Amino acid sequence: MNVDYRLCNVLFSDGTRSKEYPDLYVKCQMGPHTSPSGAVELSHPGHASYDFATYFNSFSYAKWMRYTVIDNVRLHITARGTFDVILTAYEDTQARPRRVALSTHSFSFEDACGNVDLEYPEHDAVLVSFEIVTQTPTTIEEAYYYTTLDKSLVRPVELAIAMTTIGKESYVYANIDQLKRQVLGCDEPVSEHLSIHVIDNGRTLDASVLENDRVHVHPNPNVGGSGGFTRGMIEALEQDPEPTHVLLMDDDVEVSSESLKRTYNLLALIKEKYVDAFVSGAMLSLERPDEFYEDMGYVTSMGVYRPAKEPRADNDRYRIDNLEDIVHLEVVEDHNTNCYAAWWYCCIPLAVIRDKGLPLPVFIRGDDVEYGNRAANHIITMNGICIWHMTFVLKFRAALERYQTVRNCLIAQSTTGVYPEVDFLTSHYVSFSTDLKTFNYDAAELGIMAIEDYLKGPEYLKHVNSNDLFKLVMSKNEALVPISEIDDPAVRNADFNPAILYQAQNRSLPTRLFDFVTFNGQRGPERLAHGGLGIIPFDGWFYPPNEIRGKDTLLAVTSDGRQGILRRKDRARFKALLKRYNDVMKEYEARKDEVRQQWADARDELTSLEFWKWYLADQAK
Repeated sequence: MNVDYRLCNVLFSDGTRSKEYPDLYVKCQMGPHTSPSGAVELSHPGHASYDFATYFNSFSYAKWMRYTVIDNVRLHITARGTFDVILTAYEDTQARPRRVALSTHSFSFEDACGNVDLEYPEHDAVLVSFEIVTQTPTTIEEAYYYTTLDKSLVRPVELAIAMTTIGKESYVYANIDQLKRQVLGCDEPVSEHLSIHVIDNGRTLDASVLENDRVHVHPNPNVGGSGGFTRGMIEALEQDPEPTHVLLMDDDVEVSSESLKRTYNLLALIKEKYVDAFVSGAMLSLERPDEFYEDMGYVTSMGVYRPAKEPRADNDRYRIDNLEDIVHLEVVEDHNTNCYAAWWYCCIPLAVIRDKGLPLPVFIRGDDVEYGNRAANHIITMNGICIWHMTFVLKFRAALERYQTVRNCLIAQSTTGVYPEVDFLTSHYVSFSTDLKTFNYDAAELGIMAIEDYLKGPEYLKHVNSNDLFKLVMSKNEALVPISEIDDPAVRNADFNPAILYQAQNRSLPTRLFDFVTFNGQRGPERLAHGGLGIIPFDGWFYPPNEIRGKDTLLAVTSDGRQGILRRKDRARFKALLKRYNDVMKEYEARKDEVRQQWADARDELTSLEFWKWYLADQAK
């Protein structure tokens, strides 16, 4: 028996965001007006055009055809007025996307609302969309894309959300309230097949405000993101009714309810070939909602995490109000090696969790990278499946980048065998030497601690109090202060442009040799250093050799130039840290095969349900 199955809703309004960034939804000279009843009024007299080829309202035709069982796409509109509907398609080209007008249809419903149902012809398109040209004031009650197919092709889907939080109450209350109203309270299939598990690592939420028969709050010890999301996976594994998928979601995000609906519909129609696929939501900027950061990442050969879809050379970020970028992001292309889906929005089949095991207990940073590389055969991304996240999380924090990332990558590589060809230690040394040369001694120490703790083996990881350890490494992060509060005459007189600080710096061979041998004047005769203040980026990934050379004081400033930290050269601490690094690397070389085997032997235990239940109970003591 054939049925009509809704795929994606056309969004006219998405709170204040659609008012402030209307080009994410519809492009027109004057935006549509939403009436008190919820209908959308396209109320311009005469001819006015509304183009829905946008990030949220274009239809990802190539991906739906590739990943799902559908073989037709249709458009439904309920409206009143006299108007034309133009079905459009967009093809990827070497230049700008090519718009193809597929067909034009005229309608007149002046006395009452009428229904429009149009089928898109088969087409080699990345996206399909539509335009409405009004002849009289027109009101849109509803619009959506759908397909007609045999009912037997629709898979049963039971979706469980696992949201991990610590101290982000305002975000959690707002997100859960929205999901209750707009997803659990809607009349689409997902409303009957969704449960929400909030993992409260901080134990600060008022469960009485949040809980009902579909929303559950689980107090948890602070075992980081890996522990919180694993607790969510366990709750999903033991839930009744049994879910088919668990959706991991960060706490400090804003999510569009339509993303949940599209994810559910995608899973209900997935082809057998992709039944084990992860669905990865894009991270968009909460401060600039039209900026795209990542929908899938990968690990480079040097151990650096990068977006799989990196911006073109002339762009800092993809802009999802730009049609060219929207099409480019949706082009179906082969994945890079070592890919992963970040856990700000990552939907995983429970069958995969049963087969591949649970995550590693690494607290935070790299847990999603390891699990994606271990467990994901396919990763699906799609326009309109996304969250908005504060981009300050991208700010450099040594405890995460120098300790958590390094330690966890080595653990993952040894324990589950992911990304075996990646050279983390070379990039680790580059970071370590950069920290020494820029007088960031605490960051350098964190890098050493990462190797030391890795060499302690799995027994240490199993029994250390993860929250206490995290507090220790976080205490070594530099405390930024406003530049105006730094009490130093040289800083008060400093004149700098933070944007210029990130420009590449050329060096001659002699200066390269000097920098390498002396570690910026910290090794060798002190007369090689001439003193003075250097001004550098706070970002620990950027190395400014010409600005630091010979200086004894450095001002590290944030990218906006508002905050910073004053660092002073300490030759004694440099000497001690360099010796400690050389000692730990000698130990690593002597014991690396032994330690790797210890981690490999612990794989089955560390990823098992039995271990995780014991571990969570032990960490709660």
